[in-house]
Formats: sequence, structure tokens, C-alpha cells
Amino acid sequence: MSSATQVLTRSHIASTLVGVLLLVTAGWAARPGQAADELEAYQQRLGQLFRQLDRNGDGLLERDEVRANAYLHRHFERLDRGSKGYLVPGDLR
Repeated sequence: MSSATQVLTRSHIASTLVGVLLLVTAGWAARPGQAADELEAYQQRLGQLFRQLDRNGDGLLERDEVRANAYLHRHFERLDRGSKGYLVPGDLR
């Protein structure tokens, strides 16, 4: 598999994961009795994805870092609360 194909595959997986995780979060908000351990597992997966996308390790996701992730790239402005020009983990919750 070429490196370009690997990047596209990882990008697709990461994009799909972000979309699913955001949808799951919306579902949890509707069920106040959701187990704390499931919420913790979600937050750990989200943190792991954030760290993978944060190529320079500064704790911020700038537009160029999310370019390969179709979901985050498409929804960057909506997720960027306060129009800071970057995303922090709290913006994805």
C-alpha cells in the first residue's frame, strides 16, 4: 500500500471516528443515566484521536492539522467556539 493510500485510509478512519464519537455524545446527553465508565472510555478515545491529529504536539488543532480529516475540516468553523483559529479538546465535546 502506498504512503498516500495509507494517509487516506487513516484519514477516513479518523474522520469516521470523529463523526461517530460526536453522534454518541449527543445521544448521551439525552440519557442522563449513562454509565460513567462509558463516558470515560469515550473521553479517552477522543483524547487519543486529538493527540494523533495534533502533529506538532502543542495541544491545539489548527486548520492545517485537520485538513486530512474530512469531518473536522468541513466543520472547523462551527466547532471553533470563539473563532480562535484552532480547536482544543473541549471544542470536540
